Amino acid sequence: MMNDNAVQRIIGSRYLFHILVWVVYGTYIFLGLQGYIVKKGWGFAIAPFFNFLALVAFLVYVNALVLIPKLLERKKVAFYIISVLLLVVVNTHLKSVCQQYWDKLVWPNDVMPVPDYYRWNFFDSFWSLLISTLLVYSQKWNEQRKRVKNIEIAQLETELKYLRSQVNPHFLFNGLNTIYGNIDIDNQKARNVLVQFSDLLRYNLYEADVDQVELGREADYLENYVALQKARSNPNLNIDLDINIQNRSVKIAPLIFVVFVENAFKFITREDNTDNYVKISLRQSADRIQFECINSFEETGSIEGGIGLTNVRRRLELLYKDRYTLTITKEERNYSVKLILSV
Repeated sequence: MMNDNAVQRIIGSRYLFHILVWVVYGTYIFLGLQGYIVKKGWGFAIAPFFNFLALVAFLVYVNALVLIPKLLERKKVAFYIISVLLLVVVNTHLKSVCQQYWDKLVWPNDVMPVPDYYRWNFFDSFWSLLISTLLVYSQKWNEQRKRVKNIEIAQLETELKYLRSQVNPHFLFNGLNTIYGNIDIDNQKARNVLVQFSDLLRYNLYEADVDQVELGREADYLENYVALQKARSNPNLNIDLDINIQNRSVKIAPLIFVVFVENAFKFITREDNTDNYVKISLRQSADRIQFECINSFEETGSIEGGIGLTNVRRRLELLYKDRYTLTITKEERNYSVKLILSV
């Protein structure tokens, strides 16, 4: 007998949708072939069984693998409805033609014209499509539950690590204030750098410790981080930051972009006789956020980024599954990261 864990693995399997489809429709088609079986026997019924099953597969998988992800999930509802109606009409006609063919072989003296099959097959195709859509979303709901559970576990682990390594933030900020007060008042550059560092630290400790933050605050954090890097970099390093966001209140996961920026500054070339650059772009319009980071690097060096890039890839997969594209390219002396989020 199967234990509870084995049952849960089957229920949570990505193949559950396919199993349910074939069990439900296979049984339904088999029941509809009783007349063929009575008149011609089991051997004859095999061919129409697989014929009708193939038509169901065409209907279900075009809807599940093409129309739902390409249209419905991208909020193109009108196009989805039109496409579904066309799919149902095509499937209705094909099934009616096939059904007339098999009926001719079983009842040659009692053949109906193809249009007489339309009414029943239209409703049959419609309900088959509806059931398959419900199965698709039941599977997606189950996958979403698993992702949420994984995120909760990851957050608990992160919180535990943070608590173990936490420095008393009040002591830290009091120390920074003391340092700021002891910097000569004429040394405004040093004071500004310390303020920027304090803002970065405050954002990490207090604001970024949540599931989502406003895009505007994340943009401010990037500006402070880049300004701090400029202050500590040589004049031969060209740093360009371009931020263009229409809605600062859009919610996103915190500290996604900065990992790529940190990686760029870590591996950038810094020779006097070369073109050294970091170009960062953050743009937002409607429900689309596009981030790009390009930097010069040495072909002989490694720029994999270690655990930082690994973690951010994992976070993107957990938080934005099917709603992001991440493209990382290396060519000649150019390392490029392009991230697009749908929010």
